[in-house]
Amino acid sequence: MSKASVSLLLIGLGVAGCAAQPAQPPQGLAEATCRATTCKIKVHASACETGGRSSVDIARIHIKGSKNVQIVWEVQHAGYEFRLGRSLLLKDARGDPTGQFSGKFVLGQNDQPDPSLKRGKKMQWLDANIVVDNNGYPYHVILFDAADNACALDPVIVNDG
Repeated sequence: MSKASVSLLLIGLGVAGCAAQPAQPPQGLAEATCRATTCKIKVHASACETGGRSSVDIARIHIKGSKNVQIVWEVQHAGYEFRLGRSLLLKDARGDPTGQFSGKFVLGQNDQPDPSLKRGKKMQWLDANIVVDNNGYPYHVILFDAADNACALDPVIVNDG
């Protein structure tokens, strides 16, 4: 076997080995399982000030065990906040065809849903956590500064029942 053939064989094996690796969350972002009735996700926005993207401490959260789980997102930066109806959105163009998510509110005093609030540091969704054909729900997190500039990220909720 020539040197060229051996080199091509090694490259081919290397590519095949990479292709067999399971998809991982972006570096620095975790995957976690929440077995509680309330699951909290911290949203970091400091990179947004320099043209970067926001980040979350859990990029792929698995909801397991409970039904009607309260998922709470909290912005960890003074200059950014959530906007009701604009900040947490499912990526599916059909919205929520399986009816998994309800109770979408900005949280007010004592971390209680407040229908009068249109912006704030904390938001919630209630997740029915009913396993259907497709139990992965990619979503957008879009934060806004005082000038209405957006900073976004695309994590995933997985309903594991």
